[in-house]
Amino acid sequence: MTTLGSGVAAAIAAICMATAGAIAAHGQDAAPRIAIADIYYLDTSGEPGDRDAEHAARITLFETELGKGLAERTDYQVETFSCGMPECSVGTLSVEKAVEAAAARDVDYLLLGAVQKVSTLVGMGRVDIIDVKARKDVFSRVLSFRGDTDEAFVRVADFVVTNVAEADFDAAHPGPRATAGR
Repeated sequence: MTTLGSGVAAAIAAICMATAGAIAAHGQDAAPRIAIADIYYLDTSGEPGDRDAEHAARITLFETELGKGLAERTDYQVETFSCGMPECSVGTLSVEKAVEAAAARDVDYLLLGAVQKVSTLVGMGRVDIIDVKARKDVFSRVLSFRGDTDEAFVRVADFVVTNVAEADFDAAHPGPRATAGR
């Protein structure tokens, strides 16, 4: 076999092995895949001044902490979520459309959420996880927290991650449990 021929054979073998690995990685023993939709934010506090940039940064922090926490403390494989729109939240698309977009990305679960700033000191919200294949809500938490600070948003993200890590979405097919060490 020529050098070129053996190089092509080696490349084909590498592609086949990588493909087999990718197929096995999303097989039955693979970690469940979860996508996190953009978290919808609504400010009804009546607070004076334009704080949109500050609030957007806090929601981004919240989303980042959710993704990081789920990746580190559960058996989930956290995936990016896109829906073909600039923002993919419950404020911009229906739950049905969000689930369809998640199904197109071949994820197992979709996390949807919203946060409302009620006053200068009180925030509330809700987080739901949808089983994409079954098209049913398997996890839901109402959130209530004090503070309009980065620390408050990190704390509430930690609360959500802890609750998700301990959740058993279906007794016949348990959701991810917290990993050892946490």
